[in-house]
Parts: sequence; structure tokens; C-alpha cells
Amino acid sequence: MAVTQIHAIETTLVKAIDYISNADKTDEKLLISGFNCTPEMAAYEFEFTKRANDKQGGKLAYHLIQSFKPGEVEHAAAHEIGKQLAALHLKGEYEYIIATHTDKGHIHNHIIFNSVPMSGKNKYRSTMPSYYKIREFSDRLCHQHGLSVVEPSGHKGMSYKEHLENKKGTSWKSALREAVDNCIVKAKDWDEFILLMQAEEIEIKQGKHIAFRAAGQKRFTRSKMLGVRYTEANIKSQLSCEVKTIKTTPAALAPAVKTERKNISLLINIENSIKAKRSAGYARWAKSHNLKMAAMTMNYLADNNLLVYDNLSAKHDELKNNRDTALSRIKEVESRIKDLNAVIKDLDTFRKNKPIVEKLDKVVFKDKYKRENETVFILFNAAKQSLKTHYPNGKYPLIKDLRAAVSELYTEKNKLYPEYYQAKDELKTLSTYKSNVDSILGHDEREAREMERTERNKNKNKDILE
Repeated sequence: MAVTQIHAIETTLVKAIDYISNADKTDEKLLISGFNCTPEMAAYEFEFTKRANDKQGGKLAYHLIQSFKPGEVEHAAAHEIGKQLAALHLKGEYEYIIATHTDKGHIHNHIIFNSVPMSGKNKYRSTMPSYYKIREFSDRLCHQHGLSVVEPSGHKGMSYKEHLENKKGTSWKSALREAVDNCIVKAKDWDEFILLMQAEEIEIKQGKHIAFRAAGQKRFTRSKMLGVRYTEANIKSQLSCEVKTIKTTPAALAPAVKTERKNISLLINIENSIKAKRSAGYARWAKSHNLKMAAMTMNYLADNNLLVYDNLSAKHDELKNNRDTALSRIKEVESRIKDLNAVIKDLDTFRKNKPIVEKLDKVVFKDKYKRENETVFILFNAAKQSLKTHYPNGKYPLIKDLRAAVSELYTEKNKLYPEYYQAKDELKTLSTYKSNVDSILGHDEREAREMERTERNKNKNKDILE
């Protein structure tokens, strides 16, 4: 299941791109891609497109967010689904940057795209029909990737008054639906959903019929008035993941990588746990939990021939090396793709604008001609200077050959991602088992030291008495 939302960026494009490109949120920037632009220069490239088509001012870009149900999709697959969504909706007409965030309980895509198409035609207009189209494309991709889907909301038809309010952005129902959708994605249970809604300044009246009221809204709105999907029962159903799942053949492009994860967790240090000291019930549960985790740890070690500690350490180092090697190669491939895409764009800019620049020698009023085509000259000279660093002899390759090389690199990258995430997940699991072993061994060592200290004290007291 994926929830989508979109809003315009009017003044803070650079900050918005910096935020979505945060390395801590995007697995060290592995989950960032750009279409016809480089993520680091996207804001400036958006502006070049506007200037080249004389469409400065107004909305700078649009920010589309696609959020997935927790635990339902892997990082790489979510990133590819986001790219497919952008391709379907934008049809290759707009530059965009996409970043997949993994720092929260739910994986989500941020797509920032230029408000002006590369063709220079009409600027993008965000309307209710265009938003419903985004939702339709997102649902279709969820079907194709075998993800769960939410049944149609069952919204009642809007009155003309509500339609006008919605266009103005003053519709309470639309605001409430958006808040509920966002909180459903983030919440783990009903109690957390209530807390998140309150954090959004949505007042909740519970009783026979649950109702919501946003800050500034005069009257409460019953949940059923928002649509069938927003009744209390259906919200709770979505929170417990009881949504209809339609299984289809996963899309060929970057299918979801699902790694089996064993339900293993770390042992609890009961002696130093404040919660255990305050609650006898928690202490009993922690002891039971530790016994269970210790048993699972021993079974895993026996099944995988890792009962010798040196073998366990060697396996841990091997998985860490596999993960780091795959990650290093992915970064190399990403860097090469980025360089080639930059060269492709420079070549395209150079060749498109070359006839206009060369015409300068033939015109009479050269200064006037340069002023009229100022943007073309700036783009041409910047592209020429950039190409000179790669091809100082002035002999440029064919764009189709460069695109073929990029395609091969993407193929390699798509093979490396499953290897990286598999090694990463296996390392995470093994690290938990190893930490449990270290904890058990450390605990045994502490007990031995304590016994030795007690024995020394006994002998010391005996010597004093004698």
C-alpha cells in the first residue's frame, strides 16, 4: 500500500533538495537518482530550463511524496517504484530528482520535479484530476509489485461549494483525509494513531461515532462523512494491516528483494535495566525473553556450524566484507553513471546550441544578437568548458554510445543491489547473535571474577583471624 501527496515549492527549492538528499536518510546517498539532471546541481539546472524558456517566477517545483506501509517493501524496490511513478506521471517531460528515505518506520520516496517542462511548453498545474492520476499510477504499480492495495475510499461526490473550497485549499474534509492518511502510514497501532493526529492539531471526539476537528474548524466532522475508508473500523483495519492484498506477477524492473528475517533480538541487561528494577513483572518477562533468545542463539550457531567463537567471528567478518565490497562497487557504478549522464547532458546542450552560436559570425549586429541569445551562449560555453575536461582533443563520442554504457552500468547496479541488501540483512542478523554470545560470555566472566573475589576475601579474613 502506498499513500501519495503533492505540494508546490515556491521559495525553498535548494533547502528542499538538500533535505531529501540527506545521506543519513538515503543509505549514504545510494537511494538518490536524477532524471536529466544531477542531484547536486538540480536546483540550478531547473533554473536554467526556466531561463531558456523564459518562464521564471511562480512555482519553482513540485514535491511528490509516496509512502509505503511499514515492512512491505525493500529499499531498492521502493526506489524503483518511485522512478516508475515519476516516469508514468511526468512522461519524460520534466527534470526530477528522487530520494528514498529509510530513516523512519515506513519507507517513502521524495520526488522533486521542475515546474517547467524541458520542451518549454505550459508549466505544470497541480489539480485534483492530476492528483487522482498520481494515486491511480501509484496503485497500479503496487499491483504490479505484489504489494497490498487499499480499497477505494468511497468518498461521496463533492458539492459545488466543497469543490470550490478544495480548489482554494480551504476544504476541511480534504485536510482531514490527508491528516488521517499520513497518520495511518506512520502509526503502529490505534493509540499511536491518536497521538499522531493530536500532534497534527486534529481534535478527536470518541464515542458511538468518532469525529475529527482541525485547528480553526468550527464543528466536528464525523469520520464516515470523509468516506467509507475513514470509518473507525476501517482505520483500525488498515493499522493492523488487514488490507486487501492482490498478488500479481512482480514487474520485471528491480523486483522487491525480500530476505527472510528471523525473530531474534538482543539479550536484555537485566542488572542495569532501570525498568527491570522498577517493575517485577518486566524483570520476569526479561528473564523469559533472555532464555528464549539464548536458546535461539544456540540453535542458530549449531545449525550454521558456528559453535566455535573463532568461526563466528570469521563469518561476521566475511559478511561485513561482502557488504562493504558490494557497497563500494555500487558507489563506483553510481559515480560513473553520474559522470556519463553529465557528459551526455553537456553534449546534448553543446550540439543543440552550436548552430545558434556559430551564426554570430554571419549577423551584422553581433552585440544585439548575443543579448537576445544570452542564455544560449551561457549554456553553450559552460557545456564546452565541461567537455574540455573530459575530451581535451575536442573529439566527442556519440551520445548513443554513452547511453549504451549507462544502460550497462544500470544493469550491473541492479544486480549489485540485491547482493548488498542480502549481505546487509544477514550481517544485521548475525551481529545480533554475536552480540548475544558476547553478552553471555561476558556475563559468565563477571560471575567467575565475582566468585574469585569472594574466595580471596574469605582467605584474607581467615588469615586475619589466624
